[in-house]
Amino acid sequence: MLPQRFRTFILDDRYFDQEAIKSILNKIPEIEIVGIKATVSESLEVCLQKKPDLIIVDGQLYGDNNLSPNFVKKIRKILPNTYILGMTRYAECRELLNRAGCNFVVDKNLIENQESALKFIKETILPRPEKDIHIDPPRLTDSEDKVLRYICDGLTEEQIADIMGFSTRKPIRSIKDSLFNKFNALNVGNLVHLAHLSGYLTPDN
Repeated sequence: MLPQRFRTFILDDRYFDQEAIKSILNKIPEIEIVGIKATVSESLEVCLQKKPDLIIVDGQLYGDNNLSPNFVKKIRKILPNTYILGMTRYAECRELLNRAGCNFVVDKNLIENQESALKFIKETILPRPEKDIHIDPPRLTDSEDKVLRYICDGLTEEQIADIMGFSTRKPIRSIKDSLFNKFNALNVGNLVHLAHLSGYLTPDN
């Protein structure tokens, strides 16, 4: 039996980067490209229709650092099982993509080395262990629930501490560590993904 195809969508506003990514993906038999778009609105429409297994997102669209993270937040809510790979050449975009809920964020210069890019996709993304297991939502305290929702909204520790009336980030870090333990999360992006994948957060809440 042939392996199931890994349906993949690309959001990138640069034609040459689109072509470079497509060239890499076309060398992986398990991957099927189901769409390539340059705008968020078009991408949302295609992703809702095609429900890809993997979305590759450029971290800075049209010089705006917020378009891609906002797209990732929307996708994370409506397609919790989808893997999201953020790619950026800009340090300031990396944390924004992580907080938005990307499973992975890599230096976009990776696409200039096809051998390294192929190795990363085959060894890191294709196994997709989270997609094949059932995750029960953990029981959270009120404070943990609030912090989790603020994290999923893309807020920083400093912003959450200010909203919740703390003078330092220390209490937020403690609550975040507890969330990591309860969800078995490795990083913020993984935490956001698992919060939706487990069903603790849904598009309606």
